[in-house]
Amino acid sequence: MKKIMPCLLVGLLSACSNHNTQDVKTQFIDDGKKHPLVILLGGSDGGNTLANPHWQPIFDRLNEAGVSVASLGYFGTDNTPSSAAELSLEEIEKRISLLAKSDKINNNCVAVFGFSKGAELALLLGSHFDSINHVVAVMPSHVTWNAVKTVTDKSSWTLKNQPLAYINAPLLSWQMQKGNVTGEFTPAFEQALAKATEFEIEQARIPIDKNKGPVLLVSAKQDEIWPSYDMANEVMKYLEEQEYEYAYEHIALEGSHYGFDRQTLKKTIRFLLNNFPIQCD
Repeated sequence: MKKIMPCLLVGLLSACSNHNTQDVKTQFIDDGKKHPLVILLGGSDGGNTLANPHWQPIFDRLNEAGVSVASLGYFGTDNTPSSAAELSLEEIEKRISLLAKSDKINNNCVAVFGFSKGAELALLLGSHFDSINHVVAVMPSHVTWNAVKTVTDKSSWTLKNQPLAYINAPLLSWQMQKGNVTGEFTPAFEQALAKATEFEIEQARIPIDKNKGPVLLVSAKQDEIWPSYDMANEVMKYLEEQEYEYAYEHIALEGSHYGFDRQTLKKTIRFLLNNFPIQCD
């Protein structure tokens, strides 16, 4: 298995189909002890794609490392909004906190592990909620973007009933529509960032320095979906400028948006295991 799955990082406009409407899939370790919890968050395809049997290796490898796992759909499932627009961060965090209340979970040790659009969400959850203290963001963004797969320009997220500021990469732009033919959507996001003012960038920036624990970024230097390598570098630069006190690391892959493989998963688990004892005991 060269890659965990070809659609593992469900891209912002990926062609991977979603047939899974299950809200949550849990695989908790049941040995009488409390274990750390990792919450898996998929990308913009909606639903709970990581609950699909194809992604089972992620659950199993984490369990083998002593970590309980849950994959969470945050839109497009039976009991979540159908649209990706203006999703409540509080509602998503509330669902995570309910999972963490299990007697099998050390609720002082909760990590979010997001892919693509889910990486944007993971960084936001870590930034705004103390209940989450570890963040893994695979193919991340340093800013909040508009809602995906909607022709209406709206923020993806709300906080305290207010839409978060965002950078707009319109679905109906020429560059985005061209990507439907070429498979290259990165130019549309690069163009949106280039057009944004410094003030707009700062307003939309994810305040990950407010997180209370380690941050791991994984990006792709040849990302065809959005410029994850450059955006991950922006996150790293920001954390350095803010003199972030917790561990943070950036793994830059040579391949594409879908290049998260077994070796990268091993590095990710190692990062978590190295930092869980510091934060969670």
